[in-house]
Amino acid sequence: MAALRLALAQLECQDGNVEHNMERIVQVTKQYGREHDAIVFPEAYITGFPPESMGRELAESLSGPIVHRLTTLARDFKTHIVVGLVEELNHHVYNTSVLVGPDGLLLAYRKIHLWTNERWMDRGDAVGRATVPWGQVGLLICYDIEFPEPARATALLGTELILVTNGNMAPYGPTHRLAIRARAQENQVFVAMANRVGHDGSTQYVGGSCLADPYGHIMAELGPDQEDVLSVEMDLARVGDSRRHYSYLSERRLMVGEAPTADDSSRVIWTLPTLGAQGSD
Repeated sequence: MAALRLALAQLECQDGNVEHNMERIVQVTKQYGREHDAIVFPEAYITGFPPESMGRELAESLSGPIVHRLTTLARDFKTHIVVGLVEELNHHVYNTSVLVGPDGLLLAYRKIHLWTNERWMDRGDAVGRATVPWGQVGLLICYDIEFPEPARATALLGTELILVTNGNMAPYGPTHRLAIRARAQENQVFVAMANRVGHDGSTQYVGGSCLADPYGHIMAELGPDQEDVLSVEMDLARVGDSRRHYSYLSERRLMVGEAPTADDSSRVIWTLPTLGAQGSD
C-alpha cells in the first residue's frame, strides 16, 4: 500500500460564523485535497464554540446542508474531510465530528467527555470505526484523549489510525501533546490531531497539531501560534509491525475490584476476572 497522506489544518476559527469557517474549509480543501487522502480540521470548526443559545440555533442534522456541502467538496477534490460541528438529533445537541468522503458520511462521533463550558450539550456514548480505501479509522474529540478508555475502545474495533479534532487552549498544550503520545503507544496505533490557534477573548488556543506513531513518537508537529497546514505521510503497515513482538490489545488482563469505603480506606481488593480471587494462607 502506498503511504497515506494527511493534511492537519491548524486554523483560527470564528465562533458562530458558519459561512466564514466553511469558506476556510473550502480554501484548504482546494489547496490540499487532491494530494492528500484526508484533511483534518479542528474541533467544532464549522460552528466554533458559540454560547448555548446560539449553539442550539446553529445545530444541524447530519442529513442537512453542511454534510451535503462537505460531501460535494470531498467528491470534487477526491479526498476525505474530518471536521466538527454542533449536531441536532431528536431534540438532543452534540459536539460531533464527522468523516465525510466522496460518497457521503462515513462516520460520526459524538464527544463523550465534555469540557466545562460545553456541558449544556448531550454526551455521546459510543465509539466507531470506518473502513476507508486507506485503512481503518476512528475519531475522538479534544478532552476525550485525556482518558485512556475511548482510545482503547476505538482501537479494539480494529482501528489503525485515530483522528482527533481538537480545541485545546492554554495552559493545556503540554497535556495534549503527552496524551496523544500515550494513546498512540498504549494502543499501538497512529494518532493525528488538528488543533485551533488564535484568541477568543481570554482564551488562547495553542495549536501543536501533530502525528504520533504506534510507538508514541511524534513524527511531525506544528508550533503553538500560527495558522498552518501540516502535511504528513505514514505507512499503516507499521501498526502490525509494532505488534509483532508484543500486543497490548491482545495481552491485556482486565481487573475488577472494590473501591475503598469511607471507614476503611486501606482495603482495596483487585482480582483478575478469568482467574478469580487469589487466597493466601
